[in-house]
Amino acid sequence: MSHPHQKTINNLAQQIMAKLRERDAEVDEKFIKFMVHLLVRDMRLGLLKADLADPSKCKVHVFLTSIVASYFNPNDTTMANLRMSWIMKNGHGIQLCHVQETYEQQFQQELKLLIDDILRYPETCSKLQLDQLFAKMQVFIVASYHLGCPKNHVLLKLTAQALNSVIGRSDLQNYVLKKKYHRQEYLQRLAATVAGIVIYNNDGPDGDRENVRFVISDLEMAQRNTSAAFDKILERLKGLSGNCQTAIAEQLELDNAATMLHYRVPLEQLQRINQFTVTFIMLRRCLMALKESYEHTAYLVGVEKDRYDCVVAKINDTLAMRTAIDSELIFPHFVYLSKVWSTLNHYFNHIVELNKLREQLEMQVPQTMVQLADEIMAEIQVMSERRKVPHQRSYEERFSALNEFHTDANFCSLAEADIKEFCGLTLAVTNGLLLPAKVLRNLCHNLDIKFGFQDQTYARIGELWFEKFISALRQAIFNSANLCLLLNLDEKLIAKEMQSPVVEPPKKMDFQGQTELVIENDLSPANWINVTWNAWDYHRETIHLAEIRKCQTRDAQSKISYGQRNAQSQAYNTRQHM
Repeated sequence: MSHPHQKTINNLAQQIMAKLRERDAEVDEKFIKFMVHLLVRDMRLGLLKADLADPSKCKVHVFLTSIVASYFNPNDTTMANLRMSWIMKNGHGIQLCHVQETYEQQFQQELKLLIDDILRYPETCSKLQLDQLFAKMQVFIVASYHLGCPKNHVLLKLTAQALNSVIGRSDLQNYVLKKKYHRQEYLQRLAATVAGIVIYNNDGPDGDRENVRFVISDLEMAQRNTSAAFDKILERLKGLSGNCQTAIAEQLELDNAATMLHYRVPLEQLQRINQFTVTFIMLRRCLMALKESYEHTAYLVGVEKDRYDCVVAKINDTLAMRTAIDSELIFPHFVYLSKVWSTLNHYFNHIVELNKLREQLEMQVPQTMVQLADEIMAEIQVMSERRKVPHQRSYEERFSALNEFHTDANFCSLAEADIKEFCGLTLAVTNGLLLPAKVLRNLCHNLDIKFGFQDQTYARIGELWFEKFISALRQAIFNSANLCLLLNLDEKLIAKEMQSPVVEPPKKMDFQGQTELVIENDLSPANWINVTWNAWDYHRETIHLAEIRKCQTRDAQSKISYGQRNAQSQAYNTRQHM
């Protein structure tokens, strides 16, 4: 059974997709449904549960219009957060194993035509056909191990020299006499050996860098550029989010002694700055996840470089002071060198994919969004100067401000969210404003959840008002699509929404110790008396009928005992016993 509001949500998603297609926009059905599931629960943009149960045309029209408008607005922070979250969920390029499998599969499909062309030569090949086969082997070796451009005649000449040192004309004639599956296996081993020879011959400062690719120098350049790009954008985002949080903190004053909140600008106006804070912090968190994956790959690159140097040194030692050497002694080193080369290529591809994801994420926060944030902060500063006497609200009033909103999400889900970075009390009192935390405190003894606070007085209020604080914090987080995306709680919220409604258990429980239901052929109402759900009832009925049959009297017994019931067992007391 699906959620009772699932049909309404699906209808909203279909209407949004129809409106987007009318504007010739590319529509991803899964993304639209993901977006609707989150935005429909947002306290500012979404619909209440009462509206979902019986949606009115006016409220639905406002909801749909706002989503379509934000979809085409590049400066909309909520849509940027949704797209960044979707990129991270579907960006499989962050996983090294997935990148390796994908590239390998695509490359094998591209090489399949060339491999089939090599394997099609008959056993009775002419000299011209053998020359063609030799040339195609060169192209296959260069393409298989990414040694450079297969059209480069200098690279093909170097590959031909290495190939001649491994397989001669007579060996090539013997190659076409092999079975087809033996040919392919031999071709793979031959390519690994020849590629290792080409890599070794062009290693070091004297190598032909113009024609033969050197993957180690490519990796070094990619690592320098990637590290610089990550450091630059992360430092910039840290400054942008810090400026937004400072602008919010200047307009708020929390009096923990009197449990009063003072603010010069309405909190809804501060939410305009807070939405940029959420977007900048979310982008920084996404980039930090990419950077962690990149640093892991960079470590593996360092390990593989050491292996490369070790293999080259081993080959140098083997070839030193020798004019002739057995192929069985040296060829395995070339094969291993080509394998290390392929691994380094996979690491290079992973770094390329990480940079593609980084660029996609950065595109969600354009420079115009940063300029808009600066304009709003300046506008808020002007509004605060006009207000001489600040507004005052008690903590209790602010805690109860979200009572009209409800959420089915479990508070225990916060144990997996990173909420230590923000002040929990400020977030609960202001219903979603993010300010940095300086103190950590574990308020739940039965759950490993650490809350952040600005100082110890804030933490003390959280302890004294624990139930109200937790309730307000839960409502503020789970009724905000931006905060759910920032804290990576969107999947848990959607999964909770998709669950079927809770059915109250019966007051009487059946321990299910009986047998299965026995069904007779004729289940008409007249025969229901003969149907039972317990097979043992039939056994008991059979025994009962047998006992009745055993106790049945006969005609002879009736005649003999007529008028003499229990005659043998009757006793009469004498007179003195009366």
